[in-house]
Amino acid sequence: MSQGRGWVTLVGVYAAVWAFSCRPAEPPAPAPPGPAPAATTAAAPESSPSAAPDQFSLAAAIARVEEVRGSAGRITTPAELLHYDDRRRFLAVQMADAQEESYDLPHDHAELAEMIRTGELVSLRALGEDHILYDVGTDAREDPLAHYDLESGKDVPLFADAAAYEAEDARLAAAGDKARREALAAWYGDPSRAEMLFREHRSVTELAKGFDGASYDLQNPDDRTRFQVRLLSFVRPPAREVLLEIARAYHQEFGRLLPVSSLVRTERYQRRLSRVNRNATRVEIPPHATGMAFDITYKFMATDEQNFIMERVAKMEDEGRVEALRENRNAIHIYTLSQGRPAEALIAGFLSDVQDAHPGSAKPARAAARTPPARTPARGSRPRTAR
Repeated sequence: MSQGRGWVTLVGVYAAVWAFSCRPAEPPAPAPPGPAPAATTAAAPESSPSAAPDQFSLAAAIARVEEVRGSAGRITTPAELLHYDDRRRFLAVQMADAQEESYDLPHDHAELAEMIRTGELVSLRALGEDHILYDVGTDAREDPLAHYDLESGKDVPLFADAAAYEAEDARLAAAGDKARREALAAWYGDPSRAEMLFREHRSVTELAKGFDGASYDLQNPDDRTRFQVRLLSFVRPPAREVLLEIARAYHQEFGRLLPVSSLVRTERYQRRLSRVNRNATRVEIPPHATGMAFDITYKFMATDEQNFIMERVAKMEDEGRVEALRENRNAIHIYTLSQGRPAEALIAGFLSDVQDAHPGSAKPARAAARTPPARTPARGSRPRTAR
């Protein structure tokens, strides 16, 4: 888990998320300690709500992730999970793919909510047959009822309609808050901007009223936290398929749930995370914002578990299915390539963008590094062309 946070806090958050985000159903039986049988169609149930696991089942699952264990041998990181000799290439590949696929990037909760409503993103359960969402979104502190302005990096409060804005303007006038009034007027005084903000308010509040049968009161701080965790528990379908494939293999081999520590992120969340985590990139197309990236935490894994996962992921990268990196903060970052790697010319075009966001990234890696792989299309993919 994140430093300084105990499992009790995470159990409380996820238990609350489950209680508020799932339709009534018969309570599930406690999960057996051994590996679950392989599912033939694991991806389908994830989008459907299910009964919430009780807190004891969730606590047991988290405790099992954190269980102290070890194994003989040493950790061997495959070349596919190392940085390239030109460290810019790793992000450039992902940025090139995102541009080629024209992925929408949610800059705040309103856009993320709309992508969920339209089915662009699909959910992952907090406690699945083969995986557990471990600390996903629990450190996010965003106001769902605020628009994030990418240019200024500031939030703009969302109001339901013109009457609600005018009431707030009158309140600020009575308080003598001229600066705040002017800041809001710059947005709500423009009819097109105001309509966009009213539309974003509707998108968020309508989803909060009926999110998989749950209802969230966005005026309540606890409900806002649960709502954020729920929103950040989504990815695009191809990424979910890859994640569940890795999770099934890991569960079958070790009888443990795969701990997933990050899924989709808003651009606002990504920018704020980059201030405290140097692994969180500052490029204009953050991989997690595409919904095609996810992180697996290896913090508590024994040597053989880590090597097993890295070998599986390395094979996927050799097949042109993913772009991956073992990061130095207990995470393996995996980006899903739905149609194989993008063209080299397109990748090269993003190298300078990466360097601008991360000065010094052009320097060769100090340790062993990988060389660019041959362009290998994913199985059954169509030829890729730059857009």
